Amino acid sequence: MHVYLYLISATYVSAKRSAALAQGLEAAAPVPAMAIRLEAEGQGLWAALDELLARGASRIDLRPVGMPFSQSLEKWLPSAAGAWLAQQSGSTPELFFASSPEHDAATVRAIARAEVPLRRIGEKPAGEMGKGWDLPPAHRHHLLVCTGPRCHVKDAPNLADALKMEIRRAGLSDSCLVTTTGCVFPCNAGPVIVHYPRGDWYRVADLSDIQSFVATVLARGGRLEHLIFHQTGVSHEPA
Repeated sequence: MHVYLYLISATYVSAKRSAALAQGLEAAAPVPAMAIRLEAEGQGLWAALDELLARGASRIDLRPVGMPFSQSLEKWLPSAAGAWLAQQSGSTPELFFASSPEHDAATVRAIARAEVPLRRIGEKPAGEMGKGWDLPPAHRHHLLVCTGPRCHVKDAPNLADALKMEIRRAGLSDSCLVTTTGCVFPCNAGPVIVHYPRGDWYRVADLSDIQSFVATVLARGGRLEHLIFHQTGVSHEPA
């Protein structure tokens, strides 16, 4: 079975809007299709490939969606898919990576000329100021959870959800500000949680690590030395 796997790259887009695009792509595809988001929430690339293989896919075309699509992702995604392929045993599908739609002149021309609804904009003094966005919420722990593409492929969104759930279960919601972020750079160490004000950088690979982090670091004020790979302010460059 030949299938398309659409890879949507869209930061600062709501889950609802992303899902609507995914549904539209899947409905319009000329072959069976799935669409996933590479950042923030949802199923990761490897999990999606697992699912398509289980459905009986013999050929999977990876089709990036984004205008323009990240050049670094274009270079990295085939390698990430190749890593998944290397982990398979038995019969494996053929994988192909498509060019980004921005390289297709007809697609760019269609976007440039699209007839879309218009809204007139009037004057609005201080219109750039959001209501209620003046101060950060009260918190003792600020947790930056990377959900960029390279951590996303390692199931970071599910771990972020698990972190929030464990924090609620421990009764610590009022003292923790959890912020999901884009790439924080040490991708090979991901999934990554950065804990401030201490400035400890943790690698959390699974739910067990999350549970240990909440119980030891947040609830008891300890540290998990075996999961820390960096500290803010400590140089990792050789002298």
